[in-house]
This record gives sequence, structure tokens and C-alpha cells, in this order.
Amino acid sequence: MPYTLSYFVFYLVVLSQVLLLSFYLPRTVLRRLRRVIDEHPPSTYPKLYPMSIEVVERGLRRYRIMNLLILLAGLALVFAGIYAPSADMLNWDNQAVLALYACLQFSPMLLVERSGLKYYRLMRKANVRTTRRADLQPRRLLDFVSPAFLGLAILAYGGFVLLVLYVRQHPFPGFAGYTNIVLMTAMNLFLAGIVFKTLHGKRRDPHQASEDRRRQIEFVVKTMVLSSIVGTVFLSITLILPALELRDPLCQ
Repeated sequence: MPYTLSYFVFYLVVLSQVLLLSFYLPRTVLRRLRRVIDEHPPSTYPKLYPMSIEVVERGLRRYRIMNLLILLAGLALVFAGIYAPSADMLNWDNQAVLALYACLQFSPMLLVERSGLKYYRLMRKANVRTTRRADLQPRRLLDFVSPAFLGLAILAYGGFVLLVLYVRQHPFPGFAGYTNIVLMTAMNLFLAGIVFKTLHGKRRDPHQASEDRRRQIEFVVKTMVLSSIVGTVFLSITLILPALELRDPLCQ
């Protein structure tokens, strides 16, 4: 059966999300953590390891395996749709499957955050220094992300809101109306909360150098802004296709 443009656009967007959040992002995180371990081994920097290196390595393997399984599930979802095209794959009901998969993609990040809190809590507990160091220079958002990149995220969100308002005037079956804006706003507030906490929260690692902390903040901020852009574009595509009546194949 011939394919339509809607199929290529839809699955290209889904594939981009799969590769970005389940391949590129985990690979970047693991590469940074591996560099820290290689450059600061336990034998030379014992204060950085409140638990054994075996426990740390086991956590990294668990994170890698989780993302690998999620990546394979996403690729299977994409290729199943490509090799067995069906109008049902583009119907609104199936967006719940994709939304659930997106939540699944974020689950390893939540695991890392939870493990990180426990790790740094043990590190602070083991820290017996009575003096504390603090950076006197204030940290501003635009110090870690370019105005153009941040503006793109804001523009994407604004465009999504306008898109929902437009589609509401010409709704298609299954259109959720203002619920789309509520969910998108909730997602961006969650990401913004992570950015705010990263910028203004207390130093979790008592031994972390200022430059290392700055690089870490920059990585987190850019990752959250990129996640906002990708999520907004993805949900926008899921609204544009049915609104333009492109979710059904033109040829049988």
C-alpha cells in the first residue's frame, strides 16, 4: 500500500523523540559520568565516593539497560507503524500510547535524580569540614543558555497555544481542547522547576569545584530547554496532522 506524507512526517517526529531521549541523552549522561570516574578515581579522590565503586558501576549499568530497553521499544513502535501502515496508528486514541511512551522515556532520568539525592546525602554526611565555600557571583539563566535557544522554546510554546486555540474553532474527533494547553503548561512548569532548582539550589556535592558545577548547571539547563522544544513540537505535530485531515492514508 502506498505511503502518504502524513506517515513520514508523523513517524519522523516519533523517531526523533526516541533517538533524542533514549539514545543521545543517556549516552551524553553516561559519557559525562564516566569521565568523572576516570578523571577522579576512588583511589585518588576517596571523598567523592561515599559508597563503593561497585555500587556506582551497578547503577550506571542499570541506567544503561533501562534506556536500551526503552530505545528498542520505541524503535519497534516506529518500525511496526512503517512496515504495517494503518490509519489507526494516526488516530487520536493512539496518542495515549505515545504519551505513555514519553513518560517511560523520562523514567530513567527520575531514577538518576533519586539515586543522586541519596548519593549526595551520603557525601554531605561524610563531609566533616567546618568551613563552607560559596560563589559570590549570581547565577542567571542566560549565563547558561543562549537567548536564541531560550526564545525558540518560548516561541514553540506560544505557537502550541495558538494552534490549540485555532483547532478548537475547527475541532476534529477526539480533540481534547484546552486540556492540551494544561498538560503542556504542566510539563513546562515541571522542566522550569528543575532549572530553577539547579540554578538557585544548594550545592549538593560539597567537594565540587565551581567550574565543574557551572558545567553541570549548563548541561541541565540546556537539556531541559531542549526537552521542552522537542515535547512541544511533537505534540504540535500530533494536532496538526488530524486537523489537516492527514491522519488517514490517501491511497488504499
